[in-house]
Amino acid sequence: MNIQVSRSFRQDVLSKYTALRNNDPFLRMFCYLCFGKFFDKETHSLVLPTRKIAEEFYQKPYDHHFNGEAVLKDFREKVLPDLSWTSHEKDVPNSYMGKARSISNLGFDVEMQEALHRECLSVSEDQVDMVTGAPYSRKNRYIERAVEKARYENELAKLPLNGTQTKILDYLHGLNHGHLFVRKMGDNDRAIKAAIDALPPDLQEIRFRILARVLRSPAVHYLPSPNERTCRLSARGDSILGLKSSVRKAFCAGWVECDLRSSQFAILAAKLEAPISQAFIQSGDSLWRSFYERTHSLKEDPPKDVKKVFKEAIYSLCFGRSVGNLTRMLNEHGVAKLLSHPILQELLTLRTAWFEEIREDGGATDVWGQWQALDLTKDPFTKKTRRWEGAVAASVIQSVEMEIIAPIFGVAAKHRKSDRFSITLFAHDGATISFNSTEKKARAQAKLKKAVEDRAKELGVSTVLEFTQL
Repeated sequence: MNIQVSRSFRQDVLSKYTALRNNDPFLRMFCYLCFGKFFDKETHSLVLPTRKIAEEFYQKPYDHHFNGEAVLKDFREKVLPDLSWTSHEKDVPNSYMGKARSISNLGFDVEMQEALHRECLSVSEDQVDMVTGAPYSRKNRYIERAVEKARYENELAKLPLNGTQTKILDYLHGLNHGHLFVRKMGDNDRAIKAAIDALPPDLQEIRFRILARVLRSPAVHYLPSPNERTCRLSARGDSILGLKSSVRKAFCAGWVECDLRSSQFAILAAKLEAPISQAFIQSGDSLWRSFYERTHSLKEDPPKDVKKVFKEAIYSLCFGRSVGNLTRMLNEHGVAKLLSHPILQELLTLRTAWFEEIREDGGATDVWGQWQALDLTKDPFTKKTRRWEGAVAASVIQSVEMEIIAPIFGVAAKHRKSDRFSITLFAHDGATISFNSTEKKARAQAKLKKAVEDRAKELGVSTVLEFTQL
């Protein structure tokens, strides 16, 4: 495992843990404990497969002769006395490469933990390979990023992208991620650390490791879903977009977020020609306040945790969640009364009729005129040969959503130099923007807002583009 660190970090580690010196297997193990990113989704613990220990750390065959338990005990005795792990399970949640253990305690003392976190948040020009100590120059970094970029472009070239996807990707591909994101991380490192420290302890470590990856490879690679299961463009691998919202906002402090107001709700209401929902949208009232009044009899904005449940309910309606699953979700959060809201009642009724139409037709057409079929060639990811109606409906809604937000990239391509702004990140129904001129900021925002809302109006959708200063 090739991980580059500052020379001073490596020297401090070797001074503190002398048993690591001239012991490559131990160094590889230690490096994984510091920077490995395979965390269990349920326990948030670092997962350590026995195959990885054998083949990567010790570079030996993974067979019955290899004793992972003995190796870990030897490492604990000589390096990290407080290291602990779970029992050796074959079916550890989210495991891979055979049997795996989860690390329940990394064994680092406070001094080591703080040094590691500083390393994850800072860039040194004097870098070396953690295991070999070989110098890692700026040239090495450029070569690695060029190889990564070429691999991404090769994958992208094989995909049947439509014009809207191409326009968005062409713009994002032109960003100088290395300069843009690394500089931003340096500007906001204290705020980033404070945001991570505010998270529950079991969620903190993986955020530091994602940031360490961003420092080494800051580019965000956007790709559509495999097998064309959705038109949405999502970031692959570790990136800023994989951070918790609070951490991402701390990272991007100083920039501006823009997003479509309740876009999925507005698109579904337009698609279903839902009179109650469309009248509510035209009124300009807050959907979340209306929901909160129904569930809690309070005419005020709901708390963040309740609003999160309301948003999930709307997403569930738009993206095909069954009525039974939606009901269970609302019951779990104690807001089952939401089902009696006139908007949900209307949308559920009309959605049922739409799904029946999709069943009868064998699919539906998205905003670009592309047929979204129920019957599929065998999906290698799900092994299914047929989608359900909700998945087709979701594809249609997502296509409209993308078509509405896409004009911001045309505006940016045309005016980013004159109005001194750039779109730095993209996330489905919104983006993060860097405005570099206070004087021209309002003018640029007006152009972005008009372009999006004009396109939404053409598509019969009532939504607006909103801006939030980070």
